[in-house]
Amino acid sequence: RLATLPQQRPPRGPGGPRPTLVAPAGAIPPPTPARFQLIRRLGSGGFGRVWLAHDARLGHPVALKAAHAPDPETEERIRREARALVAVRHPHCVRIHDLLPASSDPGLRELDGLVIVMEYVEGSSLGDLVRARGPLDDVTAARVWIGLAGALDAAHQRGVMHRDVKPGNVVVDQAGLAHLIDFGIARKTGDSTMTMAGFVLGTPDFLAPEVACGERATPASDAWQLAATISYALTGHPPRGGHPDAVSGLRAAASGARLSHLPARSAHLALLRAAMDNDPRRRPPLRVVQSTLEEWLRRADGPVGAGVPAR
Repeated sequence: RLATLPQQRPPRGPGGPRPTLVAPAGAIPPPTPARFQLIRRLGSGGFGRVWLAHDARLGHPVALKAAHAPDPETEERIRREARALVAVRHPHCVRIHDLLPASSDPGLRELDGLVIVMEYVEGSSLGDLVRARGPLDDVTAARVWIGLAGALDAAHQRGVMHRDVKPGNVVVDQAGLAHLIDFGIARKTGDSTMTMAGFVLGTPDFLAPEVACGERATPASDAWQLAATISYALTGHPPRGGHPDAVSGLRAAASGARLSHLPARSAHLALLRAAMDNDPRRRPPLRVVQSTLEEWLRRADGPVGAGVPAR
């Protein structure tokens, strides 16, 4: 038999060293506390799902965006959206807090792949708001147009094109302020195009003609989509009317179909027509749109910085 040597105990007392506690071999470390607690699913679209969650680190609710089914191309889109949002700082553009793999936090076990942690804007989409309460008046529409034009211009100054501005991607908060969300198909200048030949990203009813034809998105095409969104807010209809399917909508967009559903009695009709000209070179820049609307609001005695009236 092997002799067992008695273990020497460290001397106890004021002058002796304190005993060191060592975890036994094979012990399971205590679980890492979850940073996130999923509350409910907010929506789904494009390539991702969006959840409302509580962020223990930040101490308030956040929106989490994760892919439907992670794959290399989708993961790259998520990284690209995160880069786009980090680059843009504007009060009418949703902010990003973090980008992390779902596997890094036990609270994200229902999700897969990369997760974008974004500012949560409590409110309703512009589309839902118009469907529930009817079209906006001219003063309210001008305020929304000014705020979103500023957000897009800030994105363009950073080389970021949104490419999917539409009523569903505008959230109106409890104070009535409009926020531009979902940069899921945004692209920075110089990024590689992530579309297959013959496939166009975006919503056909709110797509600029040149983008529907396969040309690269520009600030002028984003400005067209914003004007189409404002036109919808004033009428409840896309400017070219509705289409039964995406193919017919895309065909109408690519052919530069007539703007058949503009708000005929709106004070903004001329500006809407100019901003949705089929030729992007003739469209007024977003800063000109802003200054034109601000001047109109001053004449109409409407405060420039306000938004949609609260319910």
